[in-house]
Amino acid sequence: MKVIFLDVDGVLNSDEYFNSIKDQKINTIENQIDINKVKLLKQAVNTTGAKLVLSSSWRYTKNANNLKALLLNYGMIVDSTPFLNNERGKEIKKWLDEHKNVEDYVILDDEIFKSYDEELLKKLVKISNRKRKKFWRRITGKRC
Repeated sequence: MKVIFLDVDGVLNSDEYFNSIKDQKINTIENQIDINKVKLLKQAVNTTGAKLVLSSSWRYTKNANNLKALLLNYGMIVDSTPFLNNERGKEIKKWLDEHKNVEDYVILDDEIFKSYDEELLKKLVKISNRKRKKFWRRITGKRC
């Protein structure tokens, strides 16, 4: 099994996105998630056959169910890493230890956490404002 460990803030949304919708009255998950990024993520999942695993702090907020429902609407089944004192690297390692059938994985995040060891850092695709469009274009082959 292939896995994408997914952060939300900075990956499925951005300051640029929030600025683009600030004058709109959106009262759904779309006021926090850029649907265009969800569509690109869906293309990445389809291309790689990967399963999504939320490593984002979103997994234990009131928005978690709405986010999971949105991703499921796009045909993406989502699991979550366990909560281990907000130490994302340890949380990812624990999930991997509990799922021995993982053949490969990638971590999509806009931050580097102290709990990321050398192995996790090799699997990290750090998304930044400057690199976000380039990353999505590389992984999906489409302009964003």
